[in-house]
Amino acid sequence: MVALVQPPKRIPPCRHLERRLFARETVHLDAEARRLDHSLPAYRQPRIILAVRDLSVSGMSAVSLQPLARGEHVGVSFPTHYPHGAWDAFGRVVRCEPSALGYRVAVEFDPLPAA
Repeated sequence: MVALVQPPKRIPPCRHLERRLFARETVHLDAEARRLDHSLPAYRQPRIILAVRDLSVSGMSAVSLQPLARGEHVGVSFPTHYPHGAWDAFGRVVRCEPSALGYRVAVEFDPLPAA
């Protein structure tokens, strides 16, 4: 039989369990999304204003007043008053869930092609 002199140390939670490769930045700005798919909702309302909540190199989370379909392709234009200047990104909707303020939308950006 083995007697423990000290209790075993608690192992801290691992950082490698985080699936995100890039850090998220909390932001508060409005961006314009252009719906790129050929669907009836996209033709009826081709542009949607997104209230961006957080942003990273690989995607963003935002709130929208209109629902977006999962898998729908969008082009997102960020305004010129954003600290890093104006820029555009293309991606697809990963998640769209109803919330108290409208719809919580998660967009995964398309990777940039190698030069």
